Amino acid sequence: MHPTIANDESPASPAASYGRRLLHRWLVEYNPLYLLSATLVLGGMILTSRGLAREGSLYGLIGVAGIAELYALALIGGAALLTRIGQRRPAVMLALLTVLYQCDLTLHTEACTNLGSVGAWAAAGWLALFVAKMYALAWAMKLRLARSAIVVATIGGVGLTLLPHVLHQMDPRYATALVGVWLAALTSLHRAGSVTSLSDLDAWGQTVLRRAVRASWLLSALLLGLHVLFWSTEYALSLPALACVALVLATRWVQSEKGTWCVVFATLLLVGATLPGSFSAVALVAAVTLAVRARDVRRSIGEVLVARPRATVPPYRTFAGDEGPAPVAPEWERISVDTRPASLRLITGAAFAFYLAIWTLRWTGGPWPMHVVPLDVVVTIVVALAAWRLRARLAIAPFAAAWVHFVIQARLIPAPRTSLEWGGASVALGFVLLIASLAASYWLRAPRASSRT
Repeated sequence: MHPTIANDESPASPAASYGRRLLHRWLVEYNPLYLLSATLVLGGMILTSRGLAREGSLYGLIGVAGIAELYALALIGGAALLTRIGQRRPAVMLALLTVLYQCDLTLHTEACTNLGSVGAWAAAGWLALFVAKMYALAWAMKLRLARSAIVVATIGGVGLTLLPHVLHQMDPRYATALVGVWLAALTSLHRAGSVTSLSDLDAWGQTVLRRAVRASWLLSALLLGLHVLFWSTEYALSLPALACVALVLATRWVQSEKGTWCVVFATLLLVGATLPGSFSAVALVAAVTLAVRARDVRRSIGEVLVARPRATVPPYRTFAGDEGPAPVAPEWERISVDTRPASLRLITGAAFAFYLAIWTLRWTGGPWPMHVVPLDVVVTIVVALAAWRLRARLAIAPFAAAWVHFVIQARLIPAPRTSLEWGGASVALGFVLLIASLAASYWLRAPRASSRT
């Protein structure tokens, strides 16, 4: 009976021998050979590509990229095998290594720009393999990819494939704007919980899944950032402008609306003062970011915690020296709040940022650009309709300021010069402020309480 138990015992069981448990721990649970294998393959490809470059071989780079794709497919096959024999921990490690190789570690798509039509076909083949490996990895790990995850990953792959072929033909300012819009699309389309398991997982398994998915997204973002850094050296992209774009995109994970507004305003002011040529691109990214946040706020159900004092019963009899009943902790009640005002504020900010992006499209420095009257008229009509139909009166303020700037810039009202003109302007401004204050007081008046009889 004892030999049978010994043959059926698990290698990780305490009843197993020390050597077997040690081998299981370091060759199954925490196998360092997977990471060593990936490092050796990557190092070998780097050395091979350097040797081919010294020999002047361009098409040999396609072979190096083929080795990387073959190794990625081997990683996916290994992950599928480990998942189906119940070893999910090492399977997750292979999946993360696959994500690492998924982001073109060999800079294959950048090298394809030097190979003419052959390079274009090679880049297209890499993109097709990119999409196929994404679905293959999901099958190997028994995962379900939401549409948002598929779209984000595909847009990332399309950007890695096409942008190197486009950026070198563009002006650096517009190339920087294009990369910024691409990053904004990736950030705005990303959704939490877009990857779920097809298998039933316990609480710890769900935790591991969330951590692995988060690590995959972070690893992909880091590698995409390295690609953008490489593009900045090859195509003269503006790194300060892209850093400001990243700062605006980071507001996606800022909890408070006030923090979002502060970051967006401060970034636009900084770019306008130091990088005017990139102001239009950053304003466009800010518009996308605010619009996405408005959509998320609109879809969410706002809830806040409100402290409610507990009702306490006073003591029947008190004596001298008594301090009364001990304080009772308040009860916290969760109540719903209306998210429509916050959504309207964010939509207004997004519309104004988009207006600024179009207005400053050709601005590269110096005085603020002249107004485009047809653009101002169209925007004013849209804002008036929004204020009437949606009751978004807040939208009037920024575009009214734009019209005031137009009046001053076009010198439709001449600026005062003499003391008499300055005095008249001061008196007129005083009356305007008085009337505006009275109008605000009347508009924001409290409802009149009903008189008691």
